[in-house]
Amino acid sequence: MATSGDYRHWRERDGSVFSHTMDPYLGAPLASDLASVSVLCASCMYADAWATALMVLGVERGTQVATARGLSAIFVVREGEELREVMVGF
Repeated sequence: MATSGDYRHWRERDGSVFSHTMDPYLGAPLASDLASVSVLCASCMYADAWATALMVLGVERGTQVATARGLSAIFVVREGEELREVMVGF
């Protein structure tokens, strides 16, 4: 199992929070409502790669890809001050 998230490694500048994960489409820090994605795989290397990829894709596209690939993943989504879990493949 591996988890990718922005709850530990981030920077704040002028009141804005920036993730350490880069959005490859924008070439900028990832801006997402996801707090984290955890993936369960037989290999930690694959779990880590998938967790980061699904984090970048976001909850909607990420759950689609996880389902299509037969992955077991937990998406933790920020909704205001609350957190919601979305589970795929369990």
